[in-house]
Amino acid sequence: MTEAGGRNSKGKPVAVVIGATSKWQSDGRNTRLAHGKALDDSDLPVGVRWGVGGAVAQKFAREGFFEANASGLAAAIRDQGGDGMIVELDVSRQESVAAAFAAIRRDAGDPQVVVYNAGYLEGRDLPPEKELLEHIPVEMFDTAHHIASRGPFLVAK
Repeated sequence: MTEAGGRNSKGKPVAVVIGATSKWQSDGRNTRLAHGKALDDSDLPVGVRWGVGGAVAQKFAREGFFEANASGLAAAIRDQGGDGMIVELDVSRQESVAAAFAAIRRDAGDPQVVVYNAGYLEGRDLPPEKELLEHIPVEMFDTAHHIASRGPFLVAK
């Protein structure tokens, strides 16, 4: 339930961080690409197991914002005394972005802060001799375009 002024029933302002878990996770695609395998992060404090987007989400949660994010990060936020929810969205699909923000507004309130931190791996795993534009498949370019251009447009809309 939401209250006036973009706050949820707990009276917290709402922050949305898009892409807070899309790039670095101990068993994620980017980690396996960079390190050649999944990593054991069990010796790392829960608060530092996330990339830049996760750090931004935790910062807002520590400052009293209600944060909307993914399950592992949401657990880390709760473990540190913050509050939040999970909302998945595909930044390339208008229906997905609209549905995600409708759920956020319905369940948490109007966002006072939106951080667009979405990223992608397409092309990063190409061998050096295939990294030139003429070798990049159209589908890979489309993904990059959707995330870097269409996504922010849909989120702002």
